[in-house]
Amino acid sequence: MTNDAFVDSQSPRSGILRIAATFCLLVVLTIAELIVIGLDAERAARITALAGLLMAKVGAVLAFFMHARANRRAAWFALVAITFAAGAGVVLLLETAYRVRVS
Repeated sequence: MTNDAFVDSQSPRSGILRIAATFCLLVVLTIAELIVIGLDAERAARITALAGLLMAKVGAVLAFFMHARANRRAAWFALVAITFAAGAGVVLLLETAYRVRVS
């Protein structure tokens, strides 16, 4: 006798819920980007906020496609690499904005 009430984590229903949750998160982050663009803030602050939102979006997409729960080590390395690259990009952007303003 089988147990029909058992729901496997790889069932089609849980896959659809994961897709829907990831999509909703990406929509919310995109709306946040549009809000940040319209803010009356300094340009460097907006760029930094947009870079942070971009890192969050990339993290969500990587977690979805890489199945981060299944392979935590690879997901951790990818997260560290993306954070480092985005951080270096933000530092370079802020330095360029400072040099343009000083010159």
